[in-house]
Amino acid sequence: MSAYAQYFKDFNDKHHFDIMAGYEWQHNWRKEYNESWGTYPTNSALIFGPSDVTVFGPGMWIPACVYTWGEPKAGLLRGESIFRQNNGLGYRTENYLVSFFGRMNYIYDSRYYLTFTVRYDGSSRFRDHWALFPSAALAWNIAEEAFMKDGPFSTMKLRLGWGKTGQQEGIGDYNYFANYVLSNGSMGSFYDVSGDGSKAKPNVYNPELKWETTTTTNVGLDWGVMNNRLTGSIDWYYRKTTDLLNWATFSAMTNFRNAFYKNIGSLRNTGIEFSVNWKAISTDDLIWTLDYNLTYNSNKVTELISNDPSYFVSTGSIGINGNVQAHFVDHPSHSFYVYQQVYDQDGKPIEGQVVDRNADGVISEADKYLYKSPWAPVTMGFASKLEWKNWDFGFSLRASLGNYLFNNVMQGYHNVSNAAIFEEVSGFYLNNRPVESVNMGWKTYDNETIFTDYWVQNASFLKCDNITLGYSFNDLFKREHGYHGLNGRVYGTVSNVFCITKYDGIDPEIFGGIGGDIFPRPISFILGLSLNF
Repeated sequence: MSAYAQYFKDFNDKHHFDIMAGYEWQHNWRKEYNESWGTYPTNSALIFGPSDVTVFGPGMWIPACVYTWGEPKAGLLRGESIFRQNNGLGYRTENYLVSFFGRMNYIYDSRYYLTFTVRYDGSSRFRDHWALFPSAALAWNIAEEAFMKDGPFSTMKLRLGWGKTGQQEGIGDYNYFANYVLSNGSMGSFYDVSGDGSKAKPNVYNPELKWETTTTTNVGLDWGVMNNRLTGSIDWYYRKTTDLLNWATFSAMTNFRNAFYKNIGSLRNTGIEFSVNWKAISTDDLIWTLDYNLTYNSNKVTELISNDPSYFVSTGSIGINGNVQAHFVDHPSHSFYVYQQVYDQDGKPIEGQVVDRNADGVISEADKYLYKSPWAPVTMGFASKLEWKNWDFGFSLRASLGNYLFNNVMQGYHNVSNAAIFEEVSGFYLNNRPVESVNMGWKTYDNETIFTDYWVQNASFLKCDNITLGYSFNDLFKREHGYHGLNGRVYGTVSNVFCITKYDGIDPEIFGGIGGDIFPRPISFILGLSLNF
């Protein structure tokens, strides 16, 4: 639910005011059930239900269904897999976000612009619900000044900005006060906390959780020449995030779990954004437009709480603890924290052998080092559109330079035989990757084999997102009297056309740095027709 009021007024044709204030209320809730796999017969007294049970071959995946406890369905064979839902066990949860906001715009003589905004946000996910997020922006339309009237610039605007924003997503609901989970009779130490005989145990919680806050300062310049046939902009920004929300460990005996959400420190991003638009050709029959943009960004952790030098980033899918990335002060966030692989004289990795970096004669966690970042320091985009009479042709390209991925698919199959790999992922991963690129012939599964820089691969890429060819028509089937005909356009589009990369996995464009997807993005072809009557 949201509501706002707005007031605007002009004075003397030079002063323009626009004031707005509003209120917004959000209520999100969800209900979830616990799900698990099982087989029949089982060794326990619990058996799967009697009705509408679909049986598949061993190890096959099937859609989730709800089953009840009861007599087994006839014909089930030992080892056949079915899916069940835990008889209604689960939980319901909710969260609220309430906001008061306002904005004031002031413009003087179409040359000077001033904007103030403010948000006062309250979230049910924190004990101290409320936080204030202000911002301010200034702009000077230099092209409207008298000394610029005869100059080469048709557009020239200087922009300054500063502001704060808040983040409260991804941490769960009501994690700041003590709460309990009811016993399902199968695990854990439970207690009669209510005195009525029902069993429960305390959950982990953190009463110190608070808003993650990002403060951004930026300076920008917009420009245009040749009556804006050539336009562009350049921006410099400095962005600092404090009270970073992250999953982190607790000291022993200080909570009901060894890890939970915390505000762990601060992060800095700074960089430059540049864009240019050029109408290279502009005639009655031919128009050619080119667009290019480039971003350079530097990412670095600047502070971690309790003087802890690092916080691990758990992926939950690599080895036992999944900690292949970490936050370290003065390094990019989510940097890969790995062993240094040893290679033979032919340049091939030697199984289980890593560099003893601290030269103490023992391979341990102390020999890990920070190696590369998943974040690309440079990203670029390029688009072209050519219009000739009724025809149009366009395409767009994107590039990411300097980002790395941990190839979890290749690592996961390194100690599996070629036949097993082919049976598991044939049709997905191996359609465009030979078996030998996956199977290293290694047979061990220790940390020195898993957590090495060998699996951290350059994921820079150049992608063609789409190519489009179209033809527009006017007054089709036009008659001399009455009917004016049809207007429309017929077009064909190819999306996800190609990707050029050195990465050995399926797709180098994966957020976060862990390449675990064996399903390629499809190439799509669209033939379309739009009509205006």
